[in-house]
Amino acid sequence: MYRSISSDLKECSLRLWEAGWSTSDICATLCVSKSSLYCWKDDWADFGSVTRPASGLQGKPRIIGLAAMAVIKDIYSAHPDTYLDELQWYLAIHHDIAISISALHCNLMKAGLTHKLLHKIACERDEERRAEFLHVIQHHFSGTGREFVVVDESSKNEHTLNRRFGRAPAGCKATITAPFIRGERYSLAAAMTRDGYLAAHVIPGSLDSYAFFDFIVEDVVSGLNPVEDFAYRPALASKYESISR
Repeated sequence: MYRSISSDLKECSLRLWEAGWSTSDICATLCVSKSSLYCWKDDWADFGSVTRPASGLQGKPRIIGLAAMAVIKDIYSAHPDTYLDELQWYLAIHHDIAISISALHCNLMKAGLTHKLLHKIACERDEERRAEFLHVIQHHFSGTGREFVVVDESSKNEHTLNRRFGRAPAGCKATITAPFIRGERYSLAAAMTRDGYLAAHVIPGSLDSYAFFDFIVEDVVSGLNPVEDFAYRPALASKYESISR
């Protein structure tokens, strides 16, 4: 079992050896091994001390320095979808750094640049209109939620309910019987208010923009009650009337 031995004990064992003690007696008295005695003797002869000086090499030098890592962080801040091979070529051309894909991945992980699912933001989004919309919600609504109608669209085929992950004993495959053919696709559009579902519509195939517009006008708008839902908001009631026309 490893134990730390002080330099005083090492020097004491060498002095006893020089005084004529046998190695067996020194080892039995100080509880040290013969191989340690010979190592300490060699260290004393080579370095003048029973403790070897610290090595000048402190591990393997970093392939990617701090300056290059700062540039990498700037690249991923501006372009988080950059591939590792693209970054590999960039480092080779602009920083004269030759590094493998696996080593580059390990360096990025240690630097806190982990692999994540990209969060996509529509390039067509108008930030000014979004800010205006948020301002209207925060300052021109009652706070009860009765003014809001939430609409969403989804789809289903034979693959929708298939589970992708399962469990099995180590060394065994987790297998299930599931359809490989997608089958017929169905699209669902639904509108919900605070009180529950307002309208729902299911069609075979995909729900295009025209079918979605018809659903909003014929099912959602027609199901609203402007007197009950908008009586306390004359501006919204008049806007609803203009849409109905």
